[in-house]
Amino acid sequence: MALMWAITIGFIVSLGLVGYMLVHFLKGAMDTRDSKTVDRIESDTKE
Repeated sequence: MALMWAITIGFIVSLGLVGYMLVHFLKGAMDTRDSKTVDRIESDTKE
């Protein structure tokens, strides 16, 4: 019974680590400032 709990907890911990690494490296690869510089909203005062 203890082996089953150890395997389950280890599996959950390993899934958490993989998920954390995935999110961490995706956040590092994406530049959030690009959305503001590429798709700049022009003001309505020019009309």
